[in-house]
Amino acid sequence: MRHHLQILGEAAAALSEETRQRMPDIPWRQIIGMRHILVHQYFAVDLDVVWQAAPNDAPELRAAAQALADQVT
Repeated sequence: MRHHLQILGEAAAALSEETRQRMPDIPWRQIIGMRHILVHQYFAVDLDVVWQAAPNDAPELRAAAQALADQVT
């Protein structure tokens, strides 16, 4: 699960600022920030936050990603 959140953070960071601005309701900075913590501050990771983020935030993020993909194609 942690790895999936890392991938989401990597993907969010790879998006251009213009693309991220198309969906201002998505907490891009927090997504990218979580990735940085998961990758660089391994022993500071709060597993409760990880376990809450996956089922609570991932479905919304998936829907937003699909909407963004639909706009691009």
